[in-house]
Parts: sequence; structure tokens; C-alpha cells
Amino acid sequence: MAHALALPRILAAASAAGLLALVAPARAAPLSLDEALAMAAHENADLLSARADSDAARADVATARSAVLPRLDLQATFGRQAWGDGVSTISGVSFPQRAGDAGDHTLGIQASQTLVDLSRFRTLQQAQQAARAAERAQDELSLLVAFQVVQRFYELVKQERSLEVLHKSAARSGELVDRADALFTAGRTPKSETYSARVNLRNDQIAVEQQRARVTQARSSLAQALGWLEPEGLEVAAPPELDAPPPPAQEPPPLDLLLARARQRRPALATEQARMAAARAGIEIARSGDYPSLQLQGTYARQGTQLEGRDGVYGDPSRSYVATGQVVLSWNLFQGFGTRAAVRKAEAGLARAQAQAQRSGETVAEEVTGARAAVVTLARQVELAADNLQLARDGLRLATERFTAGLATQLEERDASLKLTQAELTLLETRIDHTVARADLARAVGGAL
Repeated sequence: MAHALALPRILAAASAAGLLALVAPARAAPLSLDEALAMAAHENADLLSARADSDAARADVATARSAVLPRLDLQATFGRQAWGDGVSTISGVSFPQRAGDAGDHTLGIQASQTLVDLSRFRTLQQAQQAARAAERAQDELSLLVAFQVVQRFYELVKQERSLEVLHKSAARSGELVDRADALFTAGRTPKSETYSARVNLRNDQIAVEQQRARVTQARSSLAQALGWLEPEGLEVAAPPELDAPPPPAQEPPPLDLLLARARQRRPALATEQARMAAARAGIEIARSGDYPSLQLQGTYARQGTQLEGRDGVYGDPSRSYVATGQVVLSWNLFQGFGTRAAVRKAEAGLARAQAQAQRSGETVAEEVTGARAAVVTLARQVELAADNLQLARDGLRLATERFTAGLATQLEERDASLKLTQAELTLLETRIDHTVARADLARAVGGAL
């Protein structure tokens, strides 16, 4: 039960050494649930994709931040210019010019700093909220993947244990064949009883083979969640609590308390809040077209025909230079009502984000309500299934004694055997389903109950 209540902690606590051991091509021991959760945290393809999305969103934040930080540009050229014979005119005076060439070198440095630009600052804010949304979406996916691993892990255990139950049922049918043969030899039952016993045995053996296919399917499903490339080599170890007597049913916390926890802790809701904040920043970005921007610029430039030397372009930096400092005001006064259209589009984006947030809130409430109801119902079913199993065992023991004594037909013992098999399967399934339901409830509220 503790596995279901600590899924986020397990996902976050996988060490590098442990992970290297988990991904080894051959395992000496079956996979435990803790190991399966750690492996999924490291190898699941959906989680790897979500991490890449988060990294990309953080890179977008760095890109947006660079637009509001100081910028420094250096430009340098090295070359020569040549001219031919002709007439040159300078300030209206013409004079002959002979062919020649000279160096043509430049050196310039420009620094700029944005002082006021609503668009750039709101773009940074939008990128930060988008990154937060990506991180919370990754957390939500981690919860989902952890639950899927728990669900598929227990499904494989359920199918393997069901196979064991069907094997025992087939073994009882084999014993019934032997006793039917013995009773026929002793002249106490007709030959038809031996045929009937063999038909029942074959039916049980068919059920075993069908169950093997379900085990294979469950193993492949778990392998896909773990990123395990060879499903046939995947073996799991059932949690010890499955072999212990069913614990007393525990009522989960009240629904209103669970809903309050979900609103506080569920990453899906935090994701929608971040997306709405990003949409609001988008509106401010669109409105920035109505406001001016202010920028501080400074330049230092040198140009000449000499590369080196005292007055060369790359000589004494305190000579032959031009330096400027400017405060640049830019204000778009009219752009064909484009700003108004951009604002309307951004407002529509916010409306969509708000609708999605409302839908997510309703979905989370539905998930919590349904998961809690399933936990309560399955807890009651576990108690009933445990009592029913004891009754089925007593019924089979009585039917076996009556058939051996010649007081009952094979049909009576066969019916009792089928009831025992069904009772064993029902208790196994309800116990596992109850454990999975608690894990689902933990996922729905965003963590431990």
C-alpha cells in the first residue's frame, strides 16, 4: 500500500548507480515495484520527451532574457580599396585622379541597453510562465507514468497469480480423473464419469493456456511503460503484502479534504494556472504596440587606410576615433489597426486558457471522486471475497468426502472445485484492484493521501 502513496518520491529518488544496475541487459533477480518505478523515471519515453520540452522551455526563457540584458557588438574589417584614373569631385571642385589603392580598415564597438520596452519584458514574463507550465506538465506526467507502472506491475502479478490458481484447478481435475478411474474399476461409478472427468481436465488445461497469453500481454504492457526492450526477459517479484492476510479496511480521507488537497497539489491545475498567466502576458505583449520603447546606445568607431601605427585603425585607441552616445526613442504611431487585432487574438487565447483550466478542474474533481468511491467499494469487496474463499474451501472439502464415499456425483465435486477457483481468483483480483485504486486516488490528489 505504501507504494501507491509515495509515487512522486520514488520517481525522484532514483540514484545513478541504481539506474545503471536496472538497465543492465540481464537481471539476477525479479524486478521489484520500487525498481520498476525508478526505471520508468529514467527510461520511459514519454517522460524523456517531457524533459526535453522542459529544457526547451527553459532555453526560451534564456532567449527572452537576452533581449532585456545589455548587448555588446564588435565589428572589424581588414581590406584594401583600389581606384582607376578619372576625375573626382569633392565639394563641387573637380580634379584629376590617378589610379591607386590604399588600405580600408574599420573597428567599431556598439553597446546597447533596453530601458523601456513593454514587449520585451512581457515576452520574458510569458516565457517564464510557459517554462513553469512545462515543468508542472512534466510533474503531472510523472504522476501518470508512476500510476501506469503500478497498474501494469500489479496487472502482471495478477495474471501470473491467476495462472497459478488455474494450474491448481487443473491439478485438482487431474486428481478427480484418478479417483473417477478408481471408482469405476471398483464398480462404484459408471464409465461416463471417467469421460466427464477427462473433459473437465482438458477444459482446465485450455484455460491454463489461455491464461499464459494474458500473462504475455501483461508483461509486454509493463515493459512498454518501463522502456524495457525485451519483454520476454522481464520478471517481477510480487509485493510481500499480497501473501499476507487482507488488512482491515481503512476508510480514505473525506472527499472534501481530498478535493482540497488536489486543488493545492495537483500539477495539472498548476499547469493551467501558468498557462493563463502566459496568456495574460500575451495580451500585454499585443498592447505594447501602443507604447514607445526607449533604448540607450553607445558606439566607438575608427576607420582609416593604415592598419597599425600611432594613427592606424588598430593603433592608439585614444586617437582618430568617433564615439557617440544616444538615447533612442521608438514609437509606432499607427500600423493599420494591427495592434487592436493582436489584442483581440490574445484575449481569445486567454479565454481558451481559462476554459481549459475550468475543464481541468472539473476533470480532477471527477477523478478524485471516482477514485475514492472505487477504494471504498473494493475494500468492502475484499472482505466479502475473503469470507467467500473460506466457504468455497469448506464446500470443496465436503464435496470431495461425499464423492469418495460414493454419496455424491462427480458433478457436485466439480462444481465445488470451480467455485473454489473462482473464489481464489476473485480475492486475488479484488485485493490487487484495491491496491491499484489507492494508487489511482494518490495520483488524483497529487501525492500521498
